[in-house]
Amino acid sequence: MPSADQMNQLDKCTMCAGCGTRILERFYLLAVDREWHIDCLKCSECDLRLDNELTCFSRDGLILCRDDYYKRFSIKKCSSCSQGISSKELVMRARDHVYHIGCFACDRCKRMLATGEYFGMRGMRIYCKEDYEELLREESHSGKNTGKGRPRKRRLAAALDSVSALSGFTLGSPDDLNGVTSDGRPKRVRTSFKHHQLRAMKAYFAINHNPDAKDLKQLSQKTGLTKRVLQVWFQNARAKFRRTVCNSQSPLSPSCEQLTPVSGNPGTETPAAV
Repeated sequence: MPSADQMNQLDKCTMCAGCGTRILERFYLLAVDREWHIDCLKCSECDLRLDNELTCFSRDGLILCRDDYYKRFSIKKCSSCSQGISSKELVMRARDHVYHIGCFACDRCKRMLATGEYFGMRGMRIYCKEDYEELLREESHSGKNTGKGRPRKRRLAAALDSVSALSGFTLGSPDDLNGVTSDGRPKRVRTSFKHHQLRAMKAYFAINHNPDAKDLKQLSQKTGLTKRVLQVWFQNARAKFRRTVCNSQSPLSPSCEQLTPVSGNPGTETPAAV
């Protein structure tokens, strides 16, 4: 029978939060305000021992390693597959959306986009250049068969309404169509454009390179820019477009100016706060 001193010593022993038995070893772990045998502190999902890990996570009564925590409770989820994104994973960003690299693929043909390719967006859906242009053609053809009205005005309204789809990949964007004279010298007075203004102008440029006064008025109301600023921007855009055509010796589809190139440097997801 244990002596009184031995009983007192047993009463003072710490209980392991993992196995529920007493901790008699000299060294043990303290995690989430509880004591653990060194061998008992494991990830509830994958059984990875956490005694050599820098961090562990606790939520809903579970002890989790970093990877399984982000898989279960990641604040950031892939906009395509809706699965969690680990803090160690490389990601693709487009507008406010985040994608696994493997999920950054055309919604129609399912082909993954390679570095340097152009793409368009509708909502969270990614489209390669060919399928996005086909989508625009289908919408344009559909618009021609709908009731009365001025088709060009309808196309303008549609372009302005869907311009958010063309904001593109945050780590890489096309050269802006602004800011230089025809001989390449910088202008003395330069106007800075906000992203939504530039997107709206580029969206209309894909439809009509030379807007009339009514079109400029509508664009002015949409962007908040003066008609004079819009006239200068379209003049510069037309000049750059002509130079591009001459340099390539082949016509460039106007809609290509609206598509965004995929950058070669994918970003890294920021860890979620615990």
